[in-house]
Amino acid sequence: MGRGPGRPRRGDRNLDRSRDGPRGDMGPGPGGPPAVLMVHGLDTTMNPNRLFNLFCMYGDVNKIKFLMTKKGIAMVEMKNSRGADNVLNHLNRIKVLGSQMSISPSKHREVVIYTNNAPGILEDGSENVQVFINSRFLRYSTEKRAAKNRLVDPTKILHFFALPLEVDEDFVLKLLEDKGCPTPTSISMHKSEVCSAGLLEFDSTEEAVDTAAIANHLNGTHKGIKYLLKIAFTGKKSMPVENYEESRPAAGSKAKSKKEDDDEESSNTSRNFND
Repeated sequence: MGRGPGRPRRGDRNLDRSRDGPRGDMGPGPGGPPAVLMVHGLDTTMNPNRLFNLFCMYGDVNKIKFLMTKKGIAMVEMKNSRGADNVLNHLNRIKVLGSQMSISPSKHREVVIYTNNAPGILEDGSENVQVFINSRFLRYSTEKRAAKNRLVDPTKILHFFALPLEVDEDFVLKLLEDKGCPTPTSISMHKSEVCSAGLLEFDSTEEAVDTAAIANHLNGTHKGIKYLLKIAFTGKKSMPVENYEESRPAAGSKAKSKKEDDDEESSNTSRNFND
């Protein structure tokens, strides 16, 4: 490689060509050193953020790079080997956005990003490289956060949470519709003292996976109130709000009275669109 403006920093290597690269900049830690995964079979509508939306449920992601010379292939640098193993165990060979995703360990130890080069542009208009090391959406960055996650295979039921109390089911359904997500067959919503959460059931696991890839971490403003939609897979049809800090009652809250229990029961709504 010549010494042009795109020459990597000293010690870096072009991961598309070399056998080995330097260690990830996060360094070894709990769960092992950074690990890189190769992802094949991605649809042209897939991009780094949508891939992150799926992988983040199983481990923290450092970087994602879609190869510009080979369509449908991405390199994902996980923070540690534990997260990489989780992804391999739960996401390999699933179908997402119309294509079957194949995941395998890479011989590389890092996803190298050339800061002097302009990023490539994918068919959907997004950049081919994203760095997530400091993302606020990492779910395993501390032991406390990691303990709130349940490692399950993708199912046709999604748990959504972290929404403000002011939103309702129609808001969630309109949000998904506007983003082109599949229409759920049923929705239920629970309102705790601090947030709105609920369940979405789809006709198939594939539809749920597509929705998670597209809608996880959607955020914006609704009637002057900021919102954030977080999504996780769950095999249960009951509300698993105990797993998430956002859905727990405030510390020091008093025991509920019978009337408060009745009021809370009335705030749990469910709609089945097949009825």
